[in-house]
Amino acid sequence: MYPVLDLGFMEIPLYSLIFAVAFVAMIFMARKLAERFEYPKSDIVNVCIYGGVGILIGAKIMYFISKLPMIITNFEWYLDYFERDFEGAINYSFGGMVFYGGLIGAVAGAYIYCRKHIMPFTPLMDIFAPLIPFVHGWGRVGCFMAGCCYGIEYHGFGCVQFPANELIAELDDVPRVPVQLLEAGFNFIIAIVLYMLIRRGKMKAGQLMGIYLVYYTVVRFAMEMLRGDAERGSVGGISTSQIISIVLIPIGIVLIHGGWLGKRMERRKRATDTESEE
Repeated sequence: MYPVLDLGFMEIPLYSLIFAVAFVAMIFMARKLAERFEYPKSDIVNVCIYGGVGILIGAKIMYFISKLPMIITNFEWYLDYFERDFEGAINYSFGGMVFYGGLIGAVAGAYIYCRKHIMPFTPLMDIFAPLIPFVHGWGRVGCFMAGCCYGIEYHGFGCVQFPANELIAELDDVPRVPVQLLEAGFNFIIAIVLYMLIRRGKMKAGQLMGIYLVYYTVVRFAMEMLRGDAERGSVGGISTSQIISIVLIPIGIVLIHGGWLGKRMERRKRATDTESEE
């Protein structure tokens, strides 16, 4: 709706501003949650820096991968585009960001930091499990303000009519599903649920991240059916994000099951110890 914040002397992209504020808020919340996991608060900021670099690199690479089918199909046009307008071709190839790429990049960045400084990685997954959807939810609000990641044509209750956007010519053609706000709402819900689970303190290591992955991948797979921006890439009628969702669901299940298995092993160990004492 409002792609930029006009201050008179400069314009600030609202998506970038909203995401930056949410990211900084995440750092403060992560430091607070670190106390519950007995994780060094001093390392949280550094982990976030590594993760932030990973977000940028991963999101850009995944955006390029989503463009590959179109590039391969129109390779001669793509080469000609590079010769005519190098900057425009680079923007076409890497001008957007894909959430899943950012998520994978953030995890990789955090893991690299933990390996480099010999820090435990699993507690980090649980610390950031509710914070990832928190930041992502605000990011989707930013998408709504910018008009990107828009929904399919829809004329029913809750439809939105975007104003003209010079960057997205077709955006204001028809009323659309406010898919960005729907996804933001689902992200905020799981963020609250995961935070409540942390406060209960009865989850095993990795389970929180597993719950998030299973929940979000299912939600994202469904949300993709309501998306109207075809440029995000697809293979055989399935979007790039849906393919990644299918891949990530088993990982989430393994993390959840690992927690349950750990509980069973702990109960069995306690029972064995009790028998030994008797």
